[in-house]
Amino acid sequence: MKIFKTLVLLLTIIIVSASASKAQFNNGEPGGSFTFNFIGAMPLGDFSESDFTNVPTYAVPFISASPLLFDKGNASMGAGLGFKIDYRFDFGMSIYIGADVLWNQLNKDMRSQYEKKKKTKPNYINFPIMLGLGYQCYFGNVFGLYANAGAGLGLLYITPEGWSDEMIDFRLSTAFSWQAGGGILLGEHISIGAHYHFLGNHTVEVKEPSVTNLMSMLPSRKMNMSILSLKLGIIF
Repeated sequence: MKIFKTLVLLLTIIIVSASASKAQFNNGEPGGSFTFNFIGAMPLGDFSESDFTNVPTYAVPFISASPLLFDKGNASMGAGLGFKIDYRFDFGMSIYIGADVLWNQLNKDMRSQYEKKKKTKPNYINFPIMLGLGYQCYFGNVFGLYANAGAGLGLLYITPEGWSDEMIDFRLSTAFSWQAGGGILLGEHISIGAHYHFLGNHTVEVKEPSVTNLMSMLPSRKMNMSILSLKLGIIF
C-alpha cells in the first residue's frame, strides 16, 4: 500500500504542477501515437513472498514434492514487453488501450527445491489488458512528464510443472486488473516510467485432475498478484 500511495501522490503532483504552470509548458500535438515498452517486472506482496503457515493438514505430505501448489507466489524479478495506443487531446489528456506480456520465474530458493527433485519448474506469464486515461505536458521541446491509470482484464498462465510422466497443467485464470503510474518524456520518442500493476486475485487450479497423479487432485487456491513495472518506451 505504501508504494500505491506514493504513486498516487506522484500522479497528483504531476497533474497539479502542470495545470498551475501553463505559461511554461505545452501539451504536445494532439493526435494518436503508438508506444512499444520494454519492461522490468518486480513482484510485490503475496506474489513475491513465501509462507507455509496456512497449509492445510492434509497437504503437509505433498509440500516437499510440489511446494508451489500450497505456498505464496515465490516469484523473482521478471521481464516483459508491451504496447500502448493512445489518442491525445489538445489540452493534454488522452485515452489509451494497452497490453503487456509479463514473465516471472520462481525465486532462487524455490527453484533449487524443484531442481533437487529433478522437476520441471513452473513460470508465471501475465497478460494485463488495460483501458484508461492519461495526461502529459512538456517543458520546452526536450523534457516532459506523464501520468496514466487504467483498468481491465488480467490473464494468468502458469506453465506446466512436474516430471516427464507426471506433468501438471494449470487452467488459464482471468481476474480484474488495474494499474497507475507516471514518468518522464525525453523528446517526442522516449518515455521512462514506473507503474504499479495489480494483476488480479487469480485462481491457481489444476487443469485436468487425474487419480493416477495425486498432486493433480489438490484443490484450487487464490493468489493476489501485483508488480512494480519499470518501463522504457519507444513512441511512434
